[in-house]
Amino acid sequence: MKTRIALILLSCIPVILTAQQLPNSDFENWTNTPPHSIYSGYDQPDNWATGNAALNVAPGATAPTQKTTDAYSGTYAAKLVTQSIFGQLAAGNLFSGTFALNLTHPEQSAQIGIPYTDKPTGFNVYYKYTSVSGDSCAIYVYLFHKNTSTLKRDTIGRAYFQSTTSTSSYALLSLPITYSTTDTPDSIAVVFTSSAGGGQFKGRAGSTLFIDNFSLDFTVTNTSTALESTGAAFYPNPANAQVTLSNAPSNAGTLYLYNAQGERVRTMEWSGSLAPMFSLNGLTSGVYNAVVITGDEKIFSSKIVVKQ
Repeated sequence: MKTRIALILLSCIPVILTAQQLPNSDFENWTNTPPHSIYSGYDQPDNWATGNAALNVAPGATAPTQKTTDAYSGTYAAKLVTQSIFGQLAAGNLFSGTFALNLTHPEQSAQIGIPYTDKPTGFNVYYKYTSVSGDSCAIYVYLFHKNTSTLKRDTIGRAYFQSTTSTSSYALLSLPITYSTTDTPDSIAVVFTSSAGGGQFKGRAGSTLFIDNFSLDFTVTNTSTALESTGAAFYPNPANAQVTLSNAPSNAGTLYLYNAQGERVRTMEWSGSLAPMFSLNGLTSGVYNAVVITGDEKIFSSKIVVKQ
């Protein structure tokens, strides 16, 4: 049975071995640009871009994107604040790409997207938001592929979130990425902004978005079904030291846990119980993909959130 389970898992989750996360997705590493003359200094998250460099022409202004110790886990997170700088609205933003201030056409300053060749199935991120006067934050992931006929960049995969709802504590956002073609991506854009209309200099000053622990999801379960469809569920979820599988779809089976990088971190078996308990001791905080193989070799999938 164990040999068959291994074969099932390999055919069910073929991309796990090549899963490609974006560097510094936990926002722990930052580089400081010190103040000079009449201009303020600012912190910049390593391997990510922001519009903070615009402060070099805005005397005394505060950076819209900031390092904060108000994190979901670890030491730091990113805090994005929409501001009015000399009468011009500046949304806090953080994205994969580059930023070079264009004073003639400011809207062209941000070049969004970096080379990327994997095909994630979704993303996870912890966030909280303060909306001012109905303003909305936006979080999205786009995958691109260059069209050799038009020589333009086609959007082939997308996941988009926009909300006006304020949340005072960190919440987990998990969204699937929907693909419109079978093409392999050649670049990816990940964008966070405290005002969804920030690209058009629209929004409300004071709207604030916190983000931490972003990860791309690579669990492909084409031959499996969501565990919830069976009436089963993991609880508590988020969990700490242990988690229980209530209404297990079989009284015997194996639980495989994969981290955000697609690495199998734990294998746990159960038998003779419809409410087996599993230890989570030693696992770091984050989102884990759970694949359940029952005693009759049916496959189910779910997520377990660990918060230590």
